[in-house]
Amino acid sequence: MRRGVGPGARARWGQRGFGLVEILVVAVILAVIGTFLYQYFLSTTQTVETIQQQKPMSAARLAADRATVAAIRTSLQLYFGEHGGFPPSKDVVATLLNPPPSFQCEGNDYRYEPATGQVTLVIDDVSRC
Repeated sequence: MRRGVGPGARARWGQRGFGLVEILVVAVILAVIGTFLYQYFLSTTQTVETIQQQKPMSAARLAADRATVAAIRTSLQLYFGEHGGFPPSKDVVATLLNPPPSFQCEGNDYRYEPATGQVTLVIDDVSRC
């Protein structure tokens, strides 16, 4: 019988190393782990993009501005009840409000229509807030 031939030849000669099957098993395991990590990072990226699109802070700022406008409307209703009409201008409305209104959305303000007493926000869109 010749040396180095047969199923136990590697053990007899003391050779060490990985066989093709072991290398393939490790490659498959790494591919599966890579797939899961890729899906995880992809979903994380989509979640961050969704949060940025929804802009939860912008919605909160706009809600605060709407509450401020509601307070202005209440002041106007009280003025109407006392004087029988709405204030003639936005400047007069501003004197009714103490302290002056502070809007959370940058550049936001209110519009006032003296004839009807209607008050609306200049910026009433979450995407612009």
